[in-house]
Amino acid sequence: MGLVAKVRGAGMTRGVWNVGDQLISSANNFLVQVVIAKSVSQGDFGTFAIVFSIFSVAVGFFRALSTAPVGMRFAASDDREFGRATASSVGLVLVGGLLLGAALVLAGLLAPFPQALSHSLVALGVVLPGLLMQDGWRQVLFARLRPAAACLLDGTWGALQLLAVVLLFTSGVSSVPAYVLAWGGAAIAASFVGLALVRVRPRPTLAVGWLREQSSVTRYLVPEYVLLQSGAQIAVLVVAAVAGTAAAGALRGANMLTVPATILSTGLMTFAVPELARRRDRTSPRQWMLAAWVVSGLVAVTGAVWGSLFLLLPDAVGQSILGDSWAGTREVLVPIIVGQAGAALSVGPAAVLYATEGAKVTIRLHAVYAVLLIGLSTVGAVLWGAVGTAWGMAAAFCLIAPWWFLAVRRHVRRTLTAPPTSSAPTPVA
Repeated sequence: MGLVAKVRGAGMTRGVWNVGDQLISSANNFLVQVVIAKSVSQGDFGTFAIVFSIFSVAVGFFRALSTAPVGMRFAASDDREFGRATASSVGLVLVGGLLLGAALVLAGLLAPFPQALSHSLVALGVVLPGLLMQDGWRQVLFARLRPAAACLLDGTWGALQLLAVVLLFTSGVSSVPAYVLAWGGAAIAASFVGLALVRVRPRPTLAVGWLREQSSVTRYLVPEYVLLQSGAQIAVLVVAAVAGTAAAGALRGANMLTVPATILSTGLMTFAVPELARRRDRTSPRQWMLAAWVVSGLVAVTGAVWGSLFLLLPDAVGQSILGDSWAGTREVLVPIIVGQAGAALSVGPAAVLYATEGAKVTIRLHAVYAVLLIGLSTVGAVLWGAVGTAWGMAAAFCLIAPWWFLAVRRHVRRTLTAPPTSSAPTPVA
């Protein structure tokens, strides 16, 4: 029986739960932001956007630094070893959250920011440890192949935060810090649900040891995350400067319409990495390549079909969704769909590389992608505005896609012929 058949037989239900959790998480964030947008002024919503961006960057950073190695290296470990990894990684999340939270509180109190932003930073600093802990438990549950429990955790947080922000909304509250406290306070409450689900106490005393133990993979994961974030942001800023804010808005509108494909991509990635990592020692190169093609194919086909549906929409429907931004968004939909299909082709190879500890390979590919993204989108913006930008981005995705599969084939062959190594480095004392 091949690798794909094994995963299908053992994990199809888990895959559905993984995608379902991504839907819950995305819906939570979307609905909360809609309620807050209707409750505060446009300027204050910009303040919340800054707060949410800080949170998003912090979550991605701590995943790369602390919890990503759990799914990559300990998915097949016994309960005792997995518990040690969980206590260490989530302990690091707790320490990091407390330190970063304290820094945000000091920045809000001491820096000469506008009052709304200062108070919001203080509020974020207070609740940030809970926000990061909730995500830490979520990643651990994915690594242990318990996506249904992760759905329960995210569902609990979603219900609590919606209840809190709706109560503020119906009470006429228009203070951004109050909404930040409600949103983050719900995460703090949900983090205790995560603790009950995992039944492992975080051990901050193991945080430094965990950093040392996992440095062989996190030294690639962390720069890779920073590289991808900075590359995407720089591309957007360059496009806005060259082609105008309307171009950036059109691209953002198209990306919003294709969010379901992004949700599927993220869900399959969180499902595939621990599932494949568990089978690392009994999988042939041919099976690895097949797994990469199947995962990429699912995302690419789904994304192309979903995006193409919007090409058939009457303008009235598009305008009801995006308002005045629809006209510009429709112009860039075709290249955005092509680019999304190109990006989807990297999902399967990336999952295989992460599952086989190939982060050293992925960072190289992502570095090339970032350069192509910035360069080609800039050239496109100069020559053809928003449409040229979208085609430049699509070209960047499609040009790098074949190299992902070449890299996977080379990596798995080299890995399988190398002397066997322990999936878990020297334990933390």
